[in-house]
Amino acid sequence: MLQGPLAGRLRALLFSLLLPSAVAAQPSAPTAAPDSTLGAVTVTAAREAVATREAASRVTVLGRDALDAAGATTVADALEARTAVFVKRYGPGGLASLSLRGTGAAQTLVLLDGHRIADPQLGQLDLGLLPAGVVEAVEVAHGAASALYGTDGVGGVVQVRTPAPGEPRARLDLRTGAWGERGGALLLAGGSARLSAVLALDHDEATGDYLYVDSTRFDPATQTVGVTAPRANADVQRDALFGRVSSEIGRWRGTAGLLATDSERGIFAFSGVSQARQTDRALRVWTDHALRLGGTRVRVGGLAQRSSLRYLSPASGLDETGQTEAASLRIEADRAVRLGSGRWHLAAGVEARGGRAEHPSLTEDAQETAQAVFASAVGQHGPLHLYPAVRVDRVAAPTGETLTALSPHLGLNLHVLSGLWLKASAGRAFRAPTFNDRFWMPGGDPALRPERGWTADAGAAAEARLGPLAATAEATVFASALADQIVWRPGRFDDGFYWAPQNIGQTRTRGAEFSARLRLGTARRFAEVGGLMTWTDARDRTDPEASSFDQRLLYVPDRLVRADLALGAGPLRLDAGLEHTGARATAADGTARLPPATVVDAGLSGRLRVGPAAAVLAVRLENLLDARYALVRQYPMPPRHVRVRLTLSSL
Repeated sequence: MLQGPLAGRLRALLFSLLLPSAVAAQPSAPTAAPDSTLGAVTVTAAREAVATREAASRVTVLGRDALDAAGATTVADALEARTAVFVKRYGPGGLASLSLRGTGAAQTLVLLDGHRIADPQLGQLDLGLLPAGVVEAVEVAHGAASALYGTDGVGGVVQVRTPAPGEPRARLDLRTGAWGERGGALLLAGGSARLSAVLALDHDEATGDYLYVDSTRFDPATQTVGVTAPRANADVQRDALFGRVSSEIGRWRGTAGLLATDSERGIFAFSGVSQARQTDRALRVWTDHALRLGGTRVRVGGLAQRSSLRYLSPASGLDETGQTEAASLRIEADRAVRLGSGRWHLAAGVEARGGRAEHPSLTEDAQETAQAVFASAVGQHGPLHLYPAVRVDRVAAPTGETLTALSPHLGLNLHVLSGLWLKASAGRAFRAPTFNDRFWMPGGDPALRPERGWTADAGAAAEARLGPLAATAEATVFASALADQIVWRPGRFDDGFYWAPQNIGQTRTRGAEFSARLRLGTARRFAEVGGLMTWTDARDRTDPEASSFDQRLLYVPDRLVRADLALGAGPLRLDAGLEHTGARATAADGTARLPPATVVDAGLSGRLRVGPAAAVLAVRLENLLDARYALVRQYPMPPRHVRVRLTLSSL
């Protein structure tokens, strides 16, 4: 794990010793388009490489250029700037969870190179702990995904793709900013046709002590409520180490990867002074292999992870550490066949996974095993693509309780005419209870049923090109219903009064999404503008007699708007972005809401070739209009500030 002397050595290595290796690299290629909704390829939507315009539902792919253009230092930054995902931020250094199509963080699956990486105790992942420096691309697949991936794929899937080994290349990224922000990332790759490797390091730290207004305190000097003060105990430090090795010999291809993350941060308190600290550490190791046997391809892959979370609060006398372990194994065979006039790619397989957790508030038997069988296909009959899939999951606890979920799904894509595709999909999704839901003391219930629901969407995608002008657009409508939702409620039981989870929640969601992008020019001189809009109406349908009935779900924005502009002229590039987040309910009965928030960013960068290397210096002004806002109540976001980044890269 990245702590103590190791973390220090990595930082020294990153900022000094490895600088010459980046300078001595080869010139970089011209900057490509920042991102693409339709022109890219997804490996998430069907577990096979499919053009996003031919997928059955909406998919957004952010490549390395999009991450750089957004100034992203974490995966959360990239999703927030360029996708329809709402990132629920507890401040810039705090927890960053996600919401997609009105679902919660535990109802959207997060994958790392095809493997689930959520904490089995919490059922979610803090995306602020995944640094962008060890990421090559991020995919967001909208809609039900349980037929392909199992539990948690209710709102969709976010897949993080790490850099693949290959041709020799190097990249060094150094950055600094306000309130003690500084960091950097290094990537080195190389090898031969048979064996190649990639290594990446990332470090980031900040004090986070910008000024905010504490609206709960009385200012005797002005005789008014509201005191301006710096955020205390809001510092954060993150380190990451990534490595991946790939090999190809004859009909066999294999890869193995490792990602270690280590972070420590203060727990900010809006009112008063907090001394609480939180330390998160995780180690993930995974491998994937493929072997061709005639016309059949056999794939085997698995991941093992171990994570720990320590919470220290001197004021309350707490010093608790929770540890989780999880492992998964997947075996799959696929084959291309011709059925009548159509071409089909058929796949079937089995999956097994297990997990356990240790925490002072969990029972000793906080563990579970799960097995699944699945089958999917991609069929093409002329202009029609079909995507049927089905999966059966069985989750077992050591106390004997089991839960079974059947997840069918069907999608289609029709290429009706040149440059126009129609899409539709419908499927069943589920979410298994987390370890906290089943094993928390007191209140956990091992007999909880999984959350179950249906989701459907339909839309159209278009693209056109006229000389140097290229345009893409996509529109989608969606609806979903979720039953047996797990809700924690207070109650009186035989052994006391406490909060306990129950299968009582029901929700209904409907909405629409629209995105478009225009690009004019060449790789060296261009103008590009893009954006997206989402409208989401997610409501509680649990109890007609309750004050929360038919009210909007907590912290689900009614609308999101994202827009970006890029202008390039030779070595210079100007980027601007806008993020608008609609109102979010903060009370179940709808009586309290956070107001909408609009943030504008702008950046200017210049590229310079220095012998065999290329350097990019970028200056970015965040929160240009100095908006005072919070995405989560009592967690103010930063005012206007400047970030500077220097990147040395090669191909």
